[in-house]
Amino acid sequence: MKYAFAVAGLCLAAARASAEPLSLTAALREALTSHPLLDVARSRVEAAEGQVRQSAARPNPLFVYQSENLRAWGSPAYRYWEDSDHFFYLQQTFETAAKRTRRQDLARLQQDRIDLERQMTMWQIAGHVRGAYWEAAATARIRDLYRQVTANYQETVTYHETRFREGAIAESDLIRVQLEASRLALIANQAKLEADQAVIRLQREMGRREFGAVECSDALEPTATPVTTLATALAQRPEMRLARKIGEVAGGQTLLQQALAKPNVDGLFGYKRASGFDTLIVGVQVPLPVFNRNVGNIETSLAEQRAATGAIRSTEALIAAEYAAVVSEIALRESQLRQSAEPLLARARENARVAEAAYRLGGTDILRLLDAQRQQLDAERLYLDAWAGLRLAQAHLDSVMGVMP
Repeated sequence: MKYAFAVAGLCLAAARASAEPLSLTAALREALTSHPLLDVARSRVEAAEGQVRQSAARPNPLFVYQSENLRAWGSPAYRYWEDSDHFFYLQQTFETAAKRTRRQDLARLQQDRIDLERQMTMWQIAGHVRGAYWEAAATARIRDLYRQVTANYQETVTYHETRFREGAIAESDLIRVQLEASRLALIANQAKLEADQAVIRLQREMGRREFGAVECSDALEPTATPVTTLATALAQRPEMRLARKIGEVAGGQTLLQQALAKPNVDGLFGYKRASGFDTLIVGVQVPLPVFNRNVGNIETSLAEQRAATGAIRSTEALIAAEYAAVVSEIALRESQLRQSAEPLLARARENARVAEAAYRLGGTDILRLLDAQRQQLDAERLYLDAWAGLRLAQAHLDSVMGVMP
């Protein structure tokens, strides 16, 4: 038994040595640095910065040259500069109702919104990486468990083959042991496949395009669950802050549309030459808001404000439900681990030890030994599943709380 465990330990150490050790912190750091989705988000932020700069621009002045009374016939002879009227003037639009300020405010709010969307993308990536990491860590532990059990069971097979050759046991007992070894080998292969697939999923969530061997270096057994509150979740969750920002954007859009309903003033100043005389031109142009008062756009923006208010309440309810669910799940999983999985594993190990000792002394048959060993293996698997479930629940709690790396 000791020799088999030593061999299994050496095999596991060799496998880990060839794999890339990866901590959760390193996985999150890589994902939030090089994930392709973040390149898209950064580009959108840069586009919003351009819109902020554009919103500060004032209307361009308009230069006008106009010539009247032109002719190319008749008598007396036509003199262009003396016989025609010439107009040179500049026209400038002056925005009223603080339109430029409203436009800048809205552009900044849009920029903040897009930045919050980038943060939300980061939060989603971090949540996916956390979940994938602990799934990979759990499946790796299960793979290692079956590797050890399979390697250990080879000693049992060798022992029974020797006893069969000596005539100490029936062939049917040897076949049972060999069948159990084959069953364990199949389960071990399936566990290895699941562990490999979990590692690929982890690297995919990290944004990698090349997938190599990875060994999760963080321990599966977690530390104590941190104390949290719903108020903290509501303050930290990116989509909650995004929902509030969308409401601010809708309010800014309403103010801008209301300002656009007020007409601008065009002032013009210039020079006129008519009948040989030089004169000045001064004028004002004001559109009359008779047919278009921007009513439709104002109503649309007000409706978007009401929708944003409803979205805030809906997001608050969603976060509250997620928080209550994950807190309840963690409490249940901690209870299952402490009150069921750990005591069950201790009893299964002791039962298997007693059954093996009794079998070697001839006090029980092979079926009881195999049954005790299966119970121990099931208890070991249940124990790891309990730890994995608690780790995943704690990772979900980090996501619900809006924890960012």
